[in-house]
Amino acid sequence: MSYIISPDIPDNLLESYLSESEIAVDTELHGLRLYRDEVCLIQLCDDKKNVSLIKPENNQRPPNLMRLFTDQSVQKIFHFAITDVAFIKTSLNIEVKPFCCTKVMSKLVRTYTQDHGLKDLILELHGKHINKEQQQTNWGDSNLTQEQLEYAANDVLYLINIYRKLLQMMNSRSQLRSGTNICDLNQKAQSFLPGLVELLINGYGDKDGGWGISLFSH
Repeated sequence: MSYIISPDIPDNLLESYLSESEIAVDTELHGLRLYRDEVCLIQLCDDKKNVSLIKPENNQRPPNLMRLFTDQSVQKIFHFAITDVAFIKTSLNIEVKPFCCTKVMSKLVRTYTQDHGLKDLILELHGKHINKEQQQTNWGDSNLTQEQLEYAANDVLYLINIYRKLLQMMNSRSQLRSGTNICDLNQKAQSFLPGLVELLINGYGDKDGGWGISLFSH
């Protein structure tokens, strides 16, 4: 499949996205340091496999993208959400809400493994091996290849289905001995993420290259 890059979500796709309950989102970055590095590419996909690849012009805030990211009726699905949401805020001054993280979900329910990367989830839940050769690339390049764009699109094509399958796994998991269940714990864990993003944006990440925080350590 051939992909093209746009400076914003096309109007017809925006209306389609706004009619959905979930939208998959990912970003490609210059690097991983807040306020130094920027968002280079934003990937979106709905349940019908409609993919948008957005490259904001001069870090300007695309109006259709902002409308989608702030629409309260559409859940934005990320894998390792804190990075994407933090960079969208620092690069484009857009506060994404509501959002959830499939990596958090995976760690809560897939306790039989230590492999919680998106590649691992796609392999287990879809039986597909995703090529990650294009991961380390200059996403700021104005002439991205179709191989690079296909790699970027793959990061969102499977994400909604992964989210739903993880929810199914949580619902089928037995109640914990404490009396609570994984679904309740997931809701609580997801509710922590916006506050964690704010802490990291404001410089309280002091571990793992700024993405871990010791604020609550003993």
